[in-house]
Amino acid sequence: MASTTSFFLPVVLLVAAAAAPARSSPHPPPRCPPSDLHALLSVKQSLGNPATLSTWSPASGDCCKWDHVRCDEAGRVNNVFIDGADDVHGQIPSAVAGLTALMSLSLFRLPGLTGAIPPCLTALSNLQFLTISHTNVSGTIPESLVRLRILDSVDLSNNRLTGSIPNSFADLPNLRSLDLRHNQLTGSIPAGLVQGQFRSLILSYNQLTGPIPRDDAQDEINTVDLSHNRLTGDASHLFAPGRPIGKVDLSWNNLDFDLSKLVFPPELTYLDLSHNRIRGTVPASLARLSTLEKLDLSYNHLCGPLPKMHGVIRHGCKPYEHNQCLRGAPIETCHRL
Repeated sequence: MASTTSFFLPVVLLVAAAAAPARSSPHPPPRCPPSDLHALLSVKQSLGNPATLSTWSPASGDCCKWDHVRCDEAGRVNNVFIDGADDVHGQIPSAVAGLTALMSLSLFRLPGLTGAIPPCLTALSNLQFLTISHTNVSGTIPESLVRLRILDSVDLSNNRLTGSIPNSFADLPNLRSLDLRHNQLTGSIPAGLVQGQFRSLILSYNQLTGPIPRDDAQDEINTVDLSHNRLTGDASHLFAPGRPIGKVDLSWNNLDFDLSKLVFPPELTYLDLSHNRIRGTVPASLARLSTLEKLDLSYNHLCGPLPKMHGVIRHGCKPYEHNQCLRGAPIETCHRL
């Protein structure tokens, strides 16, 4: 009898387990927790309660449904993008620091946005994409941004920023894109900034001086735009052998180097070296660039014959104008027109 009981005991236990009510799973975290909701409402108030942010209302408890806001799967605010609004006024609110899950912050085309870039942004340890562009934000670029170790892209273009470019930008291990164009930045380009890590480096339309730091890295950089500054010296190292690069704009500087022996990367699609003091002859490697769409070597001190190859002739006259003594086609044809 005891053996029969022991035989049926596992069956009884299994039936009982199946009949027992299922344990309720823990409730999922609420979308837009109170901390995110409070931070967004404080941001709106600090910006003058603009109509652009009219959907930001405590009456709607789920801020993930508001305009200019996105949330992650856990219901945390991870993206705030406010753009094209003339009714936004004030400084960048310190309440932004309360959005601790924020991965992307974009403040774009906001002429009423003023003041300095606040140090509180360094509390956003998850921030990967930072855009503060086409505003009236002024002051210096804070060195403290180096605390945002996973930054991938920084766009601070078209503002009123002054001072120098922080050396700390070169220490950000994941930074791949930096756009500081159209500001009033001075000083030199930090030594490590041109080395190794960038897909896109745009520092044009500032007041930067000194040489372009030497860089022999063979990285995957696509765009280097240092135009409209006061840079001097040799920039030929940007075209190091084996380095793929798509766009180079060094125009309107005071660069002085010999172009003759440069070997341009075959991936080059855009090259503007105009309005400098570049000397020598036009190298044959330029003629072999079948992918080159934009070329401008005008207003330099180039001399000698142009290579008699289609890659040179096909760009017409304008890229070679106002040099010292260039000759040959298409220059001769241009002079007869």
